[in-house]
Amino acid sequence: MKYYLLFIFILLITQTHCLSQHSFEFFLSTPEDDVLIESVVDNQGNVILVGRIGNVTEEKYDAYIVKVLPDGSYQEKHFEKQDTIGFFSGINILDNGNYFVTGRYSVNGSIDTCDHFWVVIMDANLEVVSEKYYLAPEGYLGFWSNRNAIIDEDGFIALVTEVGRQYTHYEVADFIMYKFNQEGDTLLSKLYPSWNSSSVYSLCPIPESDSIMMLGRGSLSNGSESMDFMDKDMNISRSVNLETVHAGKRYSNNIWVNGNEFLMASNRIVDVDKKREYFFSIFRMNTSGEYLQELLLDRPDTLEYRAVRQAMVQANDSTIYVSGYQSHNIGWTTLPSTSIIYLIDTNMNLVGRVSLGGDANYVLWGITTTPDNGVLAYGTRYKNEGSFARDIHVRKFLREDFEIITQLTDQPAAALNSRVWPNPANDVLHISLEGLQTGSDFRLRIYNIAGQKYFDKAFKVTAEAVQCHIEVLPAGTYVYELQTAAGQASTGKFIKQ
Repeated sequence: MKYYLLFIFILLITQTHCLSQHSFEFFLSTPEDDVLIESVVDNQGNVILVGRIGNVTEEKYDAYIVKVLPDGSYQEKHFEKQDTIGFFSGINILDNGNYFVTGRYSVNGSIDTCDHFWVVIMDANLEVVSEKYYLAPEGYLGFWSNRNAIIDEDGFIALVTEVGRQYTHYEVADFIMYKFNQEGDTLLSKLYPSWNSSSVYSLCPIPESDSIMMLGRGSLSNGSESMDFMDKDMNISRSVNLETVHAGKRYSNNIWVNGNEFLMASNRIVDVDKKREYFFSIFRMNTSGEYLQELLLDRPDTLEYRAVRQAMVQANDSTIYVSGYQSHNIGWTTLPSTSIIYLIDTNMNLVGRVSLGGDANYVLWGITTTPDNGVLAYGTRYKNEGSFARDIHVRKFLREDFEIITQLTDQPAAALNSRVWPNPANDVLHISLEGLQTGSDFRLRIYNIAGQKYFDKAFKVTAEAVQCHIEVLPAGTYVYELQTAAGQASTGKFIKQ
């Protein structure tokens, strides 16, 4: 009997593992405009996404929540709050497994003046356990859309959002900080007037401390983006100007290398040869605001931005996903575009990428890691089939869908005087390191002929060649580049069959 029970236990574990190791894709297509804004993974490995659904022309929206199971099936719920316009914008998982969902709504018919901050606690079946709302402070027009929250070391929900006010002929926003208990009651609320209009990009706990770091804009008098450090009562004690990084805007961070250094994603705009290049980067920073390293995630002759909300997530030291999307800079358009997910590690090596879309206009809103170290991406697709309405696109990738596995190896006699072999290649490719000094450092980069980067990794010369497993590359022609501190050492082309 003991061995029978052990067999059943092993079978259940195996089935659970197989269930989680699963890629999938689906669209949520309705006549209405559908957008998912933020996501989180619950205690059962389900991905919970929140956002809005409604009529984009009339700007009448209701809150929306979707629960995606590990096998790709899903449950959705449309929250119609009578005589209101609003949406959900954030979600956290409570200690008991319930969902702490926040949003905003308006009773005066305008999405731009949502005067109620909305807190809804739901159980795992998406049933409402409790619901509370908080009015905007006196003299303010309403809550704005940006919101970031964490659960602190005491189990409380620390949250920062924006509240708008009229300033001469235009509107600006101030920060408002909340701390909630896990029943949704406020423990504190704190208004933080800004010098310029405020915006919160990300909020995260600092390792080995009870402090919180916020990335955003509004605490400095010159209006620059900044790192703001808060104590557990959400008092800003120190602000560091990020202007010296020359990175751009929309910073985000939730990945710490150690207690002092972290990775930060940011949009980038650079002038090159009298042309403006739009892309995004990953920066390695410290808490003093010093820029230590940058990994460019660029494609030539395109406009690209980091994902709207969740642009970077970590599964482990060798698995960090970074996401973005192509933009035509003309708003709603049916021009085909793609979203993209890069795979990097904590040493700032780019080790793979995949693309999504291409048949319509795609915008990636965010990504989240799954318990099997995969990644789930969510965004919108717009095709203009008779209306200004977007569909939701959800796609799950496994870790192995990304990686080009590399190692240094000796050059076989049959490949002497060859720079790359075999060529064409299907699964394994070798690149000669002839001319590079033993012990020297170099980077191997691989691009397709359109200039899209698939691989960028640092090595030390300890053998005669690099062996690359390229099964994950789409078929086509590629360019490889060996780069040393002195400049480009060699380059060439190969064909992936």
